[in-house]
Amino acid sequence: MIKVVLTRSEEDLQKDRELFEREGFVVIPLPLIKTEPLEFELLEDDFDFVVFPSAKAVNYFLSRRKLKGNEKVIAVGEATKKAVESYNYSVYQVPENYYAEEIKLLLKGQKGKVLIPRSQEGREDLIKDLESLGFYVKALNVYTTKGVSYQRDEFLTKVSEGDVVVFASPSAVRSFFANLPKPEGAAILKEKKVVCIGKTTNQELLSICGLSGLLPEKPSFESIVKLLKSLAQSLQ
Repeated sequence: MIKVVLTRSEEDLQKDRELFEREGFVVIPLPLIKTEPLEFELLEDDFDFVVFPSAKAVNYFLSRRKLKGNEKVIAVGEATKKAVESYNYSVYQVPENYYAEEIKLLLKGQKGKVLIPRSQEGREDLIKDLESLGFYVKALNVYTTKGVSYQRDEFLTKVSEGDVVVFASPSAVRSFFANLPKPEGAAILKEKKVVCIGKTTNQELLSICGLSGLLPEKPSFESIVKLLKSLAQSLQ
């Protein structure tokens, strides 16, 4: 049976585990990140658009602050859309990826104020791109993402047991190499199938160790399972 190392946060990993096990994969849980809420100012500004990059951003923000109801909400990915709708808000657009160029294209020709509730570790590309189009952009850090440290022996045992290592964020990639020296970590990953949920995560892997992972058709765990099922024969 194919063994898959999942590296998301512990709470997310439990949901993913069921998906993989239902398809016959053995899951090796190795949470490499954890998230914690941040205090943030409850803004009174009127915003024309709100961009939620993740379901976590939705939950950390909307559990503390209500929208006024006239904002156009952009939710990146179906999971984020469902999170927004669980708070009884409608969604204006659902780009599949949190890539600056994709959201910039959605908003091109429009104007106004954009709020982006996000992780403290979020990238600046989208902010700069939207500002270049004339938008006023407020990035609001509502949570932080931290790496998880392991005892060396435990970490090596879990990673070595897997046939596949799945990274769902750049933070998880950084945490992997915080637990192992770069040359050693890269050597281990070369012996595995490595899957990155999207190109931003893959770029992080490439920049740290020069390796490139496999990319699913869509940035979702359902799509990762589909990819691994198509590779099952080569993984045996």
